[in-house]
Amino acid sequence: MKVLVLGATGMTGQHAVRLLLERGDDVTAFARTPSAVPERERLRVAQGDARDAASFARAMEGQDGVISVFGPRSLKKDDLQETFMRNVVGAMTNAGVKRLVNLSAWGTGDSYAGSGWMVKIIRGTILRHMFDDKERGEVVLLASGLDYVNVRPGRLTNGDARGGVKASPTGEGVKPVLARADLAAFMVEQLQSDAWVRKSPLIGY
Repeated sequence: MKVLVLGATGMTGQHAVRLLLERGDDVTAFARTPSAVPERERLRVAQGDARDAASFARAMEGQDGVISVFGPRSLKKDDLQETFMRNVVGAMTNAGVKRLVNLSAWGTGDSYAGSGWMVKIIRGTILRHMFDDKERGEVVLLASGLDYVNVRPGRLTNGDARGGVKASPTGEGVKPVLARADLAAFMVEQLQSDAWVRKSPLIGY
């Protein structure tokens, strides 16, 4: 499978790239700074920027699926994630690429109502602008014709993969914490699974 990874230099993105290569896929890492991506067999780098629609169009050529683990690095009010998603959806639609596994967050959209009090406090204060921007991007994604899987994990950790990942449409029975290694494994699996197509699973342990 030919897979484009958006956010490939981030912590979750690095796990996703490794897992894809280990299973034999041809991977394109979309990166603002290509030199940040180590050279590996069956891995090529596409230089691009979240606000540059043309760079997405170039990177999308010949792909079978996309994993997006793109995340903001600022808590300031911005439209970066919304712009990013518009560019992704546009490029995929024009190229005829249907499957997108997207990293969102527990507490966005309709998952907010069932979130715990801590998530609601953080959502409404420290991370308010980030979540607002992410939700605007989600609106674009959910209105698209793509076969998306919009993954909403809880708090992420840098621990070792432990397996046993649980997924639920409501979060019932799921502990809202997850190692990035397990998150990446779940997202890679969704490239070829129809279990959560056009849905937004809440995942954790």
